[in-house]
Amino acid sequence: MTKFELFCMLYYAIDAYFDQNKNEVLRQFLSDANPFLFEDTGSADPAVFEEFSSFVEEDITTENSYDIALSYISKLNIPELVEAFSSIDASDWQDGLESYLSNPHKG
Repeated sequence: MTKFELFCMLYYAIDAYFDQNKNEVLRQFLSDANPFLFEDTGSADPAVFEEFSSFVEEDITTENSYDIALSYISKLNIPELVEAFSSIDASDWQDGLESYLSNPHKG
């Protein structure tokens, strides 16, 4: 699994929460982190993906991807993001990840 794939999964997870719990902090994060705005791999605000990429130092597997994403969100220390990501348990993450990786996707 690539850093960009993990970043996209993180984006999808926060976006799913945002659909049910709209707030300005999440909207701003999603706007800056949007990995689909441009054709290349990155984010709408390139600094967001660069920071994420710098944070992820270990090899990413489907087994450790949830923990890496959770650690990244926790490091950001933005309560709304922590709450949003915490609403997704590891089992739901794995189900979504399997679906995402088994279908055509960017990156």
